[in-house]
Amino acid sequence: MKLKDCHNFSDFRKLAKKKLPSPIFHYIDGGADDELTLRRNTESFNDCDLVPNILASVGKPDLSTTVFGKKIDMPIFLSPTAMQRLYHHDGDKASARAAEKFGTFYSMSTMANNSIEEIADISSGPKLFQLYVHKDNSITDDLIDRCRVSKFDGMCLTVDTLVAGNREKDHRTGFTTPPKLTLQSLMSFALHPQWVFNYFTHGKFEMSNVKNKTDKGTNISKSVIEYINEQYDPAMSWKDAEYCVKKWNGPFALKGVMAVEDAKKSYRYWVHSNNGFKSWRKAAGWVKITF
Repeated sequence: MKLKDCHNFSDFRKLAKKKLPSPIFHYIDGGADDELTLRRNTESFNDCDLVPNILASVGKPDLSTTVFGKKIDMPIFLSPTAMQRLYHHDGDKASARAAEKFGTFYSMSTMANNSIEEIADISSGPKLFQLYVHKDNSITDDLIDRCRVSKFDGMCLTVDTLVAGNREKDHRTGFTTPPKLTLQSLMSFALHPQWVFNYFTHGKFEMSNVKNKTDKGTNISKSVIEYINEQYDPAMSWKDAEYCVKKWNGPFALKGVMAVEDAKKSYRYWVHSNNGFKSWRKAAGWVKITF
C-alpha cells in the first residue's frame, strides 16, 4: 500500500500501521484504559449530518476562515501532537511545512522533538503553541517567553491532563521515550527496517523545548505516563490559567474543556478578570457569546 492509494482516513490508518513498529503505531492510534471514550468520540462523527442549502449561488467556494486573528484557507488546522519524530524522522518540521503549504495553522506540542526556534526559522505560516503548566514554573515561563520572541500567533493551555491517561496498550508494548527494545517489541522493530534506519540516522531523539530545563524524559528512558505525572502540575487552577493569559498577552484558548458548565465558567471568569479575557477576546477576534 502506498500514499497514492490512500483515499480516506481508514486508508491512511492502514498505511501507518504498515509503516510503523507496533509500539509506535499503538501510541498514536490508541487511547486510555478500555478505549471507550476513543470509540465513542469516533462513532459520534457518524451521528452528524451535513444538510446543504440548495440554490445558494455559491459561485467560487471559499473555505477560508479566521482563527486567532489569522485568516486560514480552510476551517481545519493541525492539532498539537507530541513526539512527531517517532512517526517520521522530520518530525514537526514536516508538519509545519505542510501546514504552511496549505495555508493553515501548525500547532506545536510542549513535548515536541523540534524546538520553538527551529520551527519559527523554517515556517512563516500561522503557528500555535500548546502549553502545559509545569510544577517548575520557570519551565512554563520559558516556553511562553520563547514563543513570544519567535512570533508564534497563538497559545492554548491544556486543562484536561492533570495526570496521564492509563494507556494500557503502552503498558503492554513497553512504549517509552525513546523506544525501549523488549522481547515483544523487538520483532516488530525488526520487521520495519526503514523506520529503524531513519530513527538512528537522523537527529537525536529529545524533547527539544524542555531539554535545557529538565533531563526527565530526554536523557533517560521514561514512559510518557511517568513524564507527565512527574512534570505537570495537578494543582493547576483558574489562577494559573489567568497567569498564563496575562503573561502571553495575545490570542489564547483553553484546550480540553469538556463540560458545558466549565465553558460558561471560562467565559464568566475572563470577562470579570482585570484585563485577561477582554484583551484576549479582542486579539483573537472573538465575538460576545450569550449562554
